[in-house]
Amino acid sequence: MNLDPNKKSRARKRLLILGAVILALLAVNVAVPRKKVPPPLNARTLKDLAELATVEYSVTKIIAHKDVAWYGDRKILFETAAIVKAGIDLNELSDGDIRREGYKAVTITLPRPRILLFNMKPEHMHEIFNESGVLRSDFSNQEKDALLSLGEKDIRAKVATMDILERAARNARILVESWLSRMGFASVRVEFRGPGGRK
Repeated sequence: MNLDPNKKSRARKRLLILGAVILALLAVNVAVPRKKVPPPLNARTLKDLAELATVEYSVTKIIAHKDVAWYGDRKILFETAAIVKAGIDLNELSDGDIRREGYKAVTITLPRPRILLFNMKPEHMHEIFNESGVLRSDFSNQEKDALLSLGEKDIRAKVATMDILERAARNARILVESWLSRMGFASVRVEFRGPGGRK
């Protein structure tokens, strides 16, 4: 069966046009970037992170004690350490702390950083020196615990003068900004509540 040459030519033209349209659509699809749509954001999304520790310090303390009596002296020297973690508790976040500004901008007001963990275990105590006179008994466990308690108070006082909370705030800001940028937000602003609540 022979086809009319005009029909063949028209069919060929249609196929060429159809192929050109398909190629043009594919080129447009590749050339035009798809908009990254940020997902819905609410307090629950961030609460999944719970307590976000952004700084960890190991603080050591040398404790020296001398117990002097007329019948002999006792001396002890030991080192102890505490692990201190600071960060923000995202469980304190509410939906009012998240403000969408336009489509791709967001401002988040985070709780102020605080100490999340202060861990001073007895196994972190290393006795360096312990000497008792002939007529004196060794330091009892209760006495060592009392000295450890004094050491803990000193470490807590030292931590209060360090910049641990400022570092925790700085790291939290960087972490939250980075996380929300990866979620698709073009502009992320992080604020912290003031001492009495809101900023």
